[in-house]
Amino acid sequence: MKNLFSIVLAALFGASLLQTAHGVVPAGGQALHQQYCVACHAQGFGQNGAEIYTREDRRVNSLGSLIAQVNLCKNNLGLAWFDEEVGLVVEYLNQQYYHFE
Repeated sequence: MKNLFSIVLAALFGASLLQTAHGVVPAGGQALHQQYCVACHAQGFGQNGAEIYTREDRRVNSLGSLIAQVNLCKNNLGLAWFDEEVGLVVEYLNQQYYHFE
């Protein structure tokens, strides 16, 4: 039974990777971003806070710096996210704003 669970979990994870590889925005990352990030960013940048990602002097200039920044925000907010949740937000932000390879 434990092996069956592992196989199903791996299949579901693999399917989500295939979907994101074909350009589907990771829904979990978008939901986490909406719930935890938008309000804070809107305080500093107005409206929905998206200017933080598109401004000319932005801090994030590589995939590595995007991962580091999401982790920094996670820690500043005291969120108990696993690496998978950080990865979903990174994936969402990268697809929406940054387009790093």
